[in-house]
Amino acid sequence: MKKKVDLRIFCSKMAKVATIIITYNGSYWIKRSLEHLFQSSVTSYLIIVDNNSTDDTIEIIKPFLEKIELIQLPSNLGFGGANNIGIQRALELGYSHIFLLNQDGYVQKDCISKLLSTSLLSPQFGIISPIQLDATGHAMDPVFQSQVAKYYAPDTGRLNKELVKEKPSDPIEVRFVGAAAWFLTSELIKKVGLFHPVFFHYGEDNNFAARAQYFGFKIGIQVTTAMIHDRKPRKKSKFLPIKLRSFPLHQLLDIRKPFVLAWVVAYYQMMRTWKKLHKASGNKHKKQFLEMRKWFFSDLKKALEIREEMKKGYK
Repeated sequence: MKKKVDLRIFCSKMAKVATIIITYNGSYWIKRSLEHLFQSSVTSYLIIVDNNSTDDTIEIIKPFLEKIELIQLPSNLGFGGANNIGIQRALELGYSHIFLLNQDGYVQKDCISKLLSTSLLSPQFGIISPIQLDATGHAMDPVFQSQVAKYYAPDTGRLNKELVKEKPSDPIEVRFVGAAAWFLTSELIKKVGLFHPVFFHYGEDNNFAARAQYFGFKIGIQVTTAMIHDRKPRKKSKFLPIKLRSFPLHQLLDIRKPFVLAWVVAYYQMMRTWKKLHKASGNKHKKQFLEMRKWFFSDLKKALEIREEMKKGYK
């Protein structure tokens, strides 16, 4: 009688995970972030890409250099640009899965293990996130919670019950989840491409997720494991300038939508955001508004070219 082979175990032995952390003045978090990764039940190859930190981040990382690969950049390329360098390195080394983790993120011991298992059993999910908890570790991060509320809105009891389950559940499909902890397949990247350089910081994960869905991949959350996102609550008024700089452009370049619809949605969002920002701070950000407005008129040809470029996928 032939012994039955557990396909999941076989595939997990063949899979190789690279974890990428982008650091920028991250001395407050990076040691704790690394220590959690070292305790992980699944060992991943750690790549740190530093965006030219000016604090003592590199000094804190140095004692761990035998366990990680450090890439120091001469200038700050932003979240997407730095991640692209890390992702390309991981692909060169032949990694089948890539875990993008914020420098202020602390993973549970079973986090990578459950994300890998979920990805192997549900390969249609090109992007999978664990539950992202707030700094206390007792509740969901407010931004994450707002992103997934339509699809997953547990009370505290259910949340805690899910997080102690030994086996991962089927992933819950969502429209979008932020890239503080993204588990990606190399297949996804080889079809979709990298983060687009038109986004420096903020908006790049929204754009990438939209492109992933355009190419037929799903985005999901694994509710039986978590990471702590150690950040302060975001004040909406302070976030408005970032929203003006990034989100209308994301809508305009959203290749899931027909161009005319994308233009209308994006222009409406830009004007609505500008109205709120102008009310809060007058003309302080008017230059930023005028720069963004160019995308809808004088730079419209460039926006159309970028959209067509994104539809071609990996380069």
